[in-house]
Amino acid sequence: MIEILDHIKPDVSKLDRRGVWVLVYAAFGLTSIYYLKNQESVAAFLTGTRFEDFGQWIAHSPDNNLPALGWWVAVVTVFYFVLPLLIIKCVWKAEPIDFGLKFGIEPGFWKLLVACTLVMLPLVYLMSLTSGFAAKYPFLHIYNGEPFIGRTLLYWEMIYFVQFFGLEFFFRGFLVHSLKRSLGLYSIFVMTVPYCMIHFSKPPAETFSAIAAGIFLGWLSYKNGSIWLGLLLHCAVAFSMDILALYNKGVLF
Repeated sequence: MIEILDHIKPDVSKLDRRGVWVLVYAAFGLTSIYYLKNQESVAAFLTGTRFEDFGQWIAHSPDNNLPALGWWVAVVTVFYFVLPLLIIKCVWKAEPIDFGLKFGIEPGFWKLLVACTLVMLPLVYLMSLTSGFAAKYPFLHIYNGEPFIGRTLLYWEMIYFVQFFGLEFFFRGFLVHSLKRSLGLYSIFVMTVPYCMIHFSKPPAETFSAIAAGIFLGWLSYKNGSIWLGLLLHCAVAFSMDILALYNKGVLF
């Protein structure tokens, strides 16, 4: 056993501790999200407790699935943003601004944002015509006959954008900027692997597109030290996907 430890110690001493922290946390955080976001499991776990009604409301709201979506966004916000922020501040004693939260944008990148948006919107429209897209989007479902254009849709888009902030911070901020000092540009490609994998339940075209999107948005953050351009682009595409899906289903107007 002592001989094995003697072999392990030199290997461990060569590791970038911040890189180890972020990769192990990524595995832990993504696994936690996968299991905790399941509303049925939460309802079953809370059955027989004082929070049973809350669990049933999350899983079986009679009016719409906004409570279920809200639970999902709450879970991912904790693991995408809150816990990584605590690691940055309390463990590494670092500044969050150095992990993608810088507001300054390099000259010329706003034009790139506009160009990317103009390219992406026609592609989103073509995707919206497919059956897989129509079956998946929007995530919001209304059961009580309430019109889609109203407060419920507004509330959903607001919390949806919160989810995208957490997602961009985790992948393009926390992962990229934690790994770049040991991996350099390779940090973008390491981040892209789990980012693609969280799309496995979505239509194939979107999952394959996530590979290119992960690399491009990771590069934007790497070059600017900021997730904000990627967040704006991501939100614009997501909102367009919801609106086009509702339009094609004939429930927008």
